[in-house]
Amino acid sequence: MITEYVHYVVAAELTGDFETACSKAARALSASPYCRTYDLSRNENQYTLRVTWVAAQDIPELADYQQFATDKRLEDPVALAPTLFDWAGGAEAFDKLFTAFYGKVGEDPVLAPVFAGMNPNHPKHVAAWLGEVFGGPKIYSQQHGGHLHMISRHLGRALTEEQRRRWVQVLIDTADEVGLPSDAEFRSAFVGYLEWGTRMALMFSQPGVKATVAEPMPTWSWGEVRPWF
Repeated sequence: MITEYVHYVVAAELTGDFETACSKAARALSASPYCRTYDLSRNENQYTLRVTWVAAQDIPELADYQQFATDKRLEDPVALAPTLFDWAGGAEAFDKLFTAFYGKVGEDPVLAPVFAGMNPNHPKHVAAWLGEVFGGPKIYSQQHGGHLHMISRHLGRALTEEQRRRWVQVLIDTADEVGLPSDAEFRSAFVGYLEWGTRMALMFSQPGVKATVAEPMPTWSWGEVRPWF
């Protein structure tokens, strides 16, 4: 993951042109499979654009706003850390994890009722979801409906805390079995997301809850720790 900062000092009479150019660039950033996040901050006539890219080679030229820059874009950005997706082993690792996990749930007395009649493609869909959340390709957003679709799959399911805890525990055990990285830094991020994600699923599954807002896809990274190289 690469975080790029570009700084601007814009004359008062040009702020309108600058913000229009940034709006055009934002559309390109939103459409890019390599852009994870971006934001623009302002302090009087000074602006700072922050963009998080998947990798250095994926940084495109965005000429619409670049003419206003007061400093050159980073020619050799430094990767502070790999994405969780890459650290885990990429798409193959997540496919392996969820194929093994969903192979167990039908025999689990707590989880079997939740996944009765499960779509055979469900493991691949969940693998694509977690891969994207952890910094991988935007497959779930582009092919499976994004965050709102994931929320909709839990509406009205009336999941229980016991089922939530069991889902987390079986997945952690499966991660050990399939050889997902076991370093403390990765596992703290991995388990942290499982706790957050399953608690959100539990909340949305309760009677009467409606998904009324198209929330963006969540993104998850290393948090307070970084991997040891």
